Amino acid sequence: MKNSKTSDLVLNNIYLLIPLIIYGIFKNGYLIYEKGLINIFMILKPLYLVLIGFIVKIIIDLIKYKKVKIDYNLIYVIVIGMIMPYNINILLYIATFTLTYIFSLFLEKYIKVNKVCLMYLIIVLVNVLFNEFTFMSILEQNYVYRFDFFDLLIGRCIGGISSTSILFSLIAYTILINNYYYKKEIPFVINITYLALAFIYFIITNNSNLLLNSELIFASVFVCTLPEYSPYKEKNQIVYGIMIALIAFIISMFFNSILSIYIATLILSLMQNITIRQKKTKLPIADK
Repeated sequence: MKNSKTSDLVLNNIYLLIPLIIYGIFKNGYLIYEKGLINIFMILKPLYLVLIGFIVKIIIDLIKYKKVKIDYNLIYVIVIGMIMPYNINILLYIATFTLTYIFSLFLEKYIKVNKVCLMYLIIVLVNVLFNEFTFMSILEQNYVYRFDFFDLLIGRCIGGISSTSILFSLIAYTILINNYYYKKEIPFVINITYLALAFIYFIITNNSNLLLNSELIFASVFVCTLPEYSPYKEKNQIVYGIMIALIAFIISMFFNSILSIYIATLILSLMQNITIRQKKTKLPIADK
């Protein structure tokens, strides 16, 4: 029964990720090709990144289990491909993804840490060492755009290659909240807390850059709620959401608003391990 529930939640997430991937192909493939900045082969780069992770998982599953498993790792490998910066080199991605995925499988025997955030940040760090780091597509680097609110809602903003559509992320959330096992409080608390902080920041500084964070919305729906790495009790989910939003907001102010949610979630994931370990090692008081 447990495997059936896991499979249902995994497949529901994948179905809801498909519109975002299609939009990623349109925004970071077709529109760039239309301007003559890439060849026809590169139109499907957002899809290639997803398929690379999918194929690596299948190969490792067949080696390790002699079958392909429908588990949470299937969500992880797809989401990681979706949140990559546009300028990631495909060959570099194949190598770094494969190595970090194998490393994460080894690591999970000893510590529970959000696999998506850990792998993502390692791959981005390696990309920074070998390439000029930017989340902007070739189109965004070559043209200056002034988008209205509707454009930003659809996803015409800088971010992951297939994760910028706020509209599709919100639609996915409204569908997922009907699933009993989906931790719906977490995205709500993260976004309300972050928006409140960004609004206060806007009032004080007149800087509106932090008000709309498409990556935070996407990650709050699909990454922060991953069952293996987030709290189960509702009150703990609320505290977890507030802490992620607070840390993400601070990182957004001083470092990078796109990476902030993943760094914050990784920090909370590591803190949760420390708390769990302390509880396990606490010795009971002997009766006198």
